[in-house]
Amino acid sequence: MFEENSNPSPENALWTLQGRARPSPAQRLHNLTSSASSSSTPGLPLPQNIFTNPAIQPSSVINLNHSTDVVIGPMTQYQGPVSIYYMDYMEAHAMQTAAGINSNNANGSGNANRGRDKSPSKQLTRNTILLITLILLVLATSLVVLYVELNRPRPELPSNKAIYFGNNYDHDTFPNLGNGHLVIDRKQWGASKTRALTIPLRRPIPYVLITHIGVQSLPCENIYKCSIKMRTIQDSAIAEKSLPDIQSNFYVSDEGNIYVGRGWDWANTYANQTLAITFMGDYGRFKPSAKQLEGVQFLLAHAVANRNIEVDYKLVAQNHTKTTKSPGAYVYQEIRNWPHFYGCGMDGAQACGIELGMKPESWDAKQ
Repeated sequence: MFEENSNPSPENALWTLQGRARPSPAQRLHNLTSSASSSSTPGLPLPQNIFTNPAIQPSSVINLNHSTDVVIGPMTQYQGPVSIYYMDYMEAHAMQTAAGINSNNANGSGNANRGRDKSPSKQLTRNTILLITLILLVLATSLVVLYVELNRPRPELPSNKAIYFGNNYDHDTFPNLGNGHLVIDRKQWGASKTRALTIPLRRPIPYVLITHIGVQSLPCENIYKCSIKMRTIQDSAIAEKSLPDIQSNFYVSDEGNIYVGRGWDWANTYANQTLAITFMGDYGRFKPSAKQLEGVQFLLAHAVANRNIEVDYKLVAQNHTKTTKSPGAYVYQEIRNWPHFYGCGMDGAQACGIELGMKPESWDAKQ
């Protein structure tokens, strides 16, 4: 146990300096509290030598040498030599100052973080302004372009301009009779070179003759297939029938397009003073399409408007002029209701073309 010595030395005990007795635990606690309060007051210097001033009880330094069973504060036992270090005022002050700096740095970091937190919002605001500006520029440009387009002078289309089947249309395009009915010229469907035709058509033409291909011919559906059919018909007319060219003036496909045969200038192989229009197919077996019937009517309206046929032309079926099934029962049922249909050669009526001096053999000229 620790014992007090009547003549203690500084090396053995600190509390018996200059003849003073060791203070009680309560007094030591009071002295420690007072010393801590006075040492925490800024501006009070620490005494140079606590051993020369017995009125001030040391609160920071305890040196115990060669002692056992030492009790300091609460009842805590230490076995063996014990070394207790203290921190002087300057070091404590330095640590407090450093702690303050770290606190300020922490606050500064917080402020910086808050500044960085504000940065995305500022960036967002700038991006929003740029986006709105870009949208306004696009709208303004669109309005300017629209205004220019609406106020651009348009070329005036000539009214009542005649449509001709010549090279008066754009390259690689087809003239149009209206409502999508294209006119496919000889060069475009691939006509072969033929002998020169010798009998011209005198216009306006008084008669329109309606025929069909017959012989179980399928209606053609597009320009590619119909062009092949046109070349086949022409080859057959020249090679098998010894004709100078394809038979009719015009051919009408199932899709309502018009294919040029002998055209407006030369007589067909059936009869002079007639314009022959042929339905491409066998219409004793197949019904003509609505577009095909409309295509023929558009062709006739065009012919009247351009004085290629008479205004009061006579529309006849081929079976009115000779013994044949052409133009087929289904086509015949349609054209008999058309305004210009002429019932010559039927039910005791006079022969077709007799008023023009035409004879029955005139309707089978094979020219």
